[in-house]
Formats: sequence, structure tokens, C-alpha cells
Amino acid sequence: MEQTTRNGPDVSLTSIDEQVAAIPAAGRDLTLVSAAHAVIHAISVLMPLIYPLIQLEYHLSYTQIGLIVAIPNIVGGFLQIVFGLLSRYILRKVMLGVGNILVGISTFFTGTIAGFWSLMSWSMMSRIAGAPQHPVGSSYLTDRYGRKRHGYALAWHVAGGNIGTLAVPLVAGPLLGVWGWRPVLYLAALPGILVGIAILILVDEQGLLDRRLNQNTDNPQSQVAAGGEKALSAFKAMFEPLRNRTLLIIMLVSIIAAGGRGLGNVTTYVPLYLQNILHYNNTVISLLFTLLLLGSVLGPLLGGRLSDLVGRKAMLFVFYGGSALTTVIFLIVAAPGMPGWLLPISLLLMGFAVYAESPLLQAYLADTASQAMRDAAFGLYFALAFGVGSAWSAILGWMIDHFGFDAAFWTMALSYIGAGALLFLIRPSNERAGEPRP
Repeated sequence: MEQTTRNGPDVSLTSIDEQVAAIPAAGRDLTLVSAAHAVIHAISVLMPLIYPLIQLEYHLSYTQIGLIVAIPNIVGGFLQIVFGLLSRYILRKVMLGVGNILVGISTFFTGTIAGFWSLMSWSMMSRIAGAPQHPVGSSYLTDRYGRKRHGYALAWHVAGGNIGTLAVPLVAGPLLGVWGWRPVLYLAALPGILVGIAILILVDEQGLLDRRLNQNTDNPQSQVAAGGEKALSAFKAMFEPLRNRTLLIIMLVSIIAAGGRGLGNVTTYVPLYLQNILHYNNTVISLLFTLLLLGSVLGPLLGGRLSDLVGRKAMLFVFYGGSALTTVIFLIVAAPGMPGWLLPISLLLMGFAVYAESPLLQAYLADTASQAMRDAAFGLYFALAFGVGSAWSAILGWMIDHFGFDAAFWTMALSYIGAGALLFLIRPSNERAGEPRP
């Protein structure tokens, strides 16, 4: 609420957030940034459907598949902190738009591969190009919507991306049988290029910055925050979030939870399990995969909204427990002799649980980090979650080669439990927002 003082109107940070979020362009920008996220997710979902075909054609081991997933994710993950810091100097819409265009180009040339190393090369290029999406997109949307609606904005960012991926298994399944995997990749390259161009043309980030600057003119608190952001050196800003106990724990939680993260290990190894253990064809795998992804839309939307109302940590406990439970249930119902109708239900529930964790943890981070620190915090968070955390893919691939799928899925379930246990280390007195207030 505005209050008049002798020095003029005093516009609170909350008031500024609410006014900026109310701009009609905010909804347009949320749609475009979420569409960009949809492209990244779509490729992430399409490739696990193609890996089994590439594995057969080029006789790749599970360890090699794990390395193809892990190494590009590690490189792209660590680069996310660089893009988070570059947002101080380069408009975020430029990084998002150009990144999506390059993802489209990389996807096209993935269709030209001749074996393990060329697949690794184009996978690397695609991950590097997509690296700005998480830290830059999340930071931009939290600026658009303010702390009271962090859960809403980030849930739509994640769920909006997942909505775009729902059609991938349904469309890709039949097309893979008719065209083969190379033409499907050529077709999949187009959306990234188009969405990238749309972001460059339509997102009005400069208008957002100008509006915040004008509204902050009479607000000493905002001026201090802006001044503090300029004062931080790039190197200091990179590691500043680690000095905050809550942020440090959140980042450790993200590394542990990466053992079973939805768009990563779950999407990589569930289709391989369905093909090589249950021996389903591409059409059935695509249908079951779609149910898994349907849960990935519903889970984040419900979890994000509830976390705005009842608290981030409480909902993280719920979804980490649910992720571990549904992973174990999937193994049980996929065993020989179990009724077939239980498998699609288990995959729907599994998707509902495992995909909600990421936006909830991001919202928790956004609540805790000051606005001056938020870009660096998101960059470091995603660098650790997808850089260090991506090593899980190679570890799980090695486990499958040596001990079988059951050991890998049990490890995923235990990673959720370990991540939830770390949340107990966060002191309530250090939590700023996102927890219920009296």
C-alpha cells in the first residue's frame, strides 16, 4: 500500500511487485518463457524415446547412454552460473531467445550422427545452448511476479514446459515407426527456432526494467537493493549465496534429489526399462510415457499453489515422500505376474510426485535470496543441481549394467529420502517467505 510522506509517495517493494505483475505483458512473457521451457523439455523428453533406437543401431551400452546424458548435463549445468551472472550485462530475453534458436539447430544436426561421439557432441551443444533457460528464465519470472506469487510463476514455468512435452510421446511414437528417428529430429528442430525468434521480438524486458527503476525512485529500500547489486563483484556474487545457511542447504538438497529428478534420470531410464525389461513396442511406450508426463503437469501446478498457501518446506516433505513411494510402487507393479492396468496408474502417480520437487525448491530459493542476490543464487543452484547432480545419470547407467534396473530405481527412491532429510537442517528462524505466517 502507498503512504504519503513529506518526501513524497513511499512505494513498498510489495506494491511494486504487485503493480509489475499486473501489467498485461506479464502474462504474455510468462507464456513465452514457458514456451521456451517447453522446447527444452520437449527435446529432453524426445531423446529418451530415441535412445533405445540409437542403442540398438550403434550397440551402445547403458554406461554409454548414461555418459551421453551425464556429461552434457554437467557442462551445461555448470555454465548456468555463468549465464546467471551474465544477466547483469545482457538482456535476459537475448540469452533465452538465442539459446532456443541454437537448441533447434543442435537438434537438427543430432539427426545426422554416425555413432557415440557425434551424438555426444551435438548433445553437448544442445545442453550448452539450453543452459540459460533455468537460471535466467526463473530469475526473470520472479522479477515479473514478486515474492507473494513466486510459487505461481515458477510452477507455471515448469508445468508450462511440461504441457508442451505431453504431445511429444503421442506424436513421436507413431512418427518414429513411420519415418524413423532422424526425420523426427529434423522436425523437432523447428519449434526452438520459432520460439527463440518470438522471444527476441515480443518480450519487453527493457520496459520492465524502466518501470521498476521509475517506481523505485522514491523508495530508499529499493535503491539500497539496487546499489548492493551493483556493488557486488562478479566473482564475489558467484559464491555469495553459499554464505546463507538456508540457500546452502537448498543447493545440497538439489544435488541429492538429482538422483531421481524427473526430467533426467526418470525420463531416461523408464523408457529403457519398458523396452528392454518389459519388451513393449514404441506405441505402448509412448502412451505410458505420456501418462508419466501428464503427472508432470498436474504435480507442479498443485504443489506450487499449495506451497504459496501452506509453505514450501511442508510441501517438499510431502512430494519427496511421495516420490520415493511411487518409485518403489512402479518397481512392484512392473514385476511379472502383476495386473497390467496397475502400471499406467503407477506411472501417472510417479510423474505427479517426482516433477513437483523442482519448482518447489526453486520457489524456496527465490523466497530466501534477496533480489540483489537472486540471479547469482539461481545460477549457482542450477549449476550444482544439473552440474554436480548430473553425475547421477552416469552412476545409474553403470549400476544398471552391473546390478540391474532394480538397484538403480531403489537408488532413485533413496535419493528422495536423503534430500527430504536434509531439509530438517533448515532453521525456521532463517526462513523468510514461503512459510505460513501468523
